[in-house]
Amino acid sequence: MADRTEDALSAAMQRHKCDDSENELYTRFRYSPVEGLGYELGVGRRDPSSIIKVGDFYYVWYTHCTDTRYKWLNADLWYATSPDGYVWTERGPAVERGPAGAWDDYSVFTCNIMVTGGKYYLVYQAESMPERGLGINVVGMAKADSPDGPWEKLPEPVLETAPDGKFEVPDLDQVHKQIVIEKGSWDSKAVHDPGLLVRDGKYWLYYKGHGIGDTMFADSKWGVAIADHPEGPYEKHPLNPITNSGHEVWVWPWKTGVAAMVDWAGPEKGSIQYAEDGLNFEVMATLEDIPPAGGAYIPDKFTDTKEGKGFSWGLCHYGRSDWNFLVRFDCDLERGREKQLAWSYFQHYSTIRDVMVNPGRFNVPPEALLG
Repeated sequence: MADRTEDALSAAMQRHKCDDSENELYTRFRYSPVEGLGYELGVGRRDPSSIIKVGDFYYVWYTHCTDTRYKWLNADLWYATSPDGYVWTERGPAVERGPAGAWDDYSVFTCNIMVTGGKYYLVYQAESMPERGLGINVVGMAKADSPDGPWEKLPEPVLETAPDGKFEVPDLDQVHKQIVIEKGSWDSKAVHDPGLLVRDGKYWLYYKGHGIGDTMFADSKWGVAIADHPEGPYEKHPLNPITNSGHEVWVWPWKTGVAAMVDWAGPEKGSIQYAEDGLNFEVMATLEDIPPAGGAYIPDKFTDTKEGKGFSWGLCHYGRSDWNFLVRFDCDLERGREKQLAWSYFQHYSTIRDVMVNPGRFNVPPEALLG
């Protein structure tokens, strides 16, 4: 065996950035219940937006569904406000489905918010009724002068699927049993989970894509489309897809670039990544128990900053129960924040472990939890 030289490095140490205790983009997540948006029989709440603060109140938008079949389809967008991030008051619908025959008449869901130029913009997934081809998702937008609305929908989607690929649904009562006739591009079946950033004077719309013929969920990737105006037109970037992994889209300004929370789908699942140019992402840390569909309070998200500072809390959804509901997460992804890394904070492994161990704390009947 050859002697080790001082400058010899294994492959692992060549790609080693720093220990987790010194890694600004490493954290562990803590979960707690919230009042007003928690478990409620007969009501599903999921996919919260980024959180903003207007005056003395925080605002969040989310999917509101009372359909037991899909949990996120046949849904509208509602919103809630809070003085402290723990006690929330549900305010009612913000953006609802369109009239029969519209491209958004079946569901509007999985939204995100942007604030710029004194106006508020909601971007969201939209889907038409099953008889017109369930599963083709587009991205819509609505705008308002106040976070309380009224919201004015743009007449057409701001982002659509690639035009290739073909499938059919032989039985509308089993809409997810689809026959692929011709495989399509990576975003030919769905563009969804939109998230907006203001960067370099332009508007960056990050989104998730699925292709016709892909295995849903497992094969999702992200792309980005860029516009000179908040309402578009948005042009898909030629480097798309810009990730090989990730389900829910979650991006934020970090230092001079963009950080991304890449959750459970794909070969780089469970990671935080960083791209100086917002396009070419590299893994910076791997995480566990990532908040499902997290929406964080990121004060500088829309400021076109070159000194992104991160965040320390937000909301996410718990989806493994008969009715989805929102919970709060806290973390240490704000620059300069002391990290809570002791194992005593994390006693078990599971999706949102605190819920699984003590469902009563979240007002969830034990029989409502799914295995």
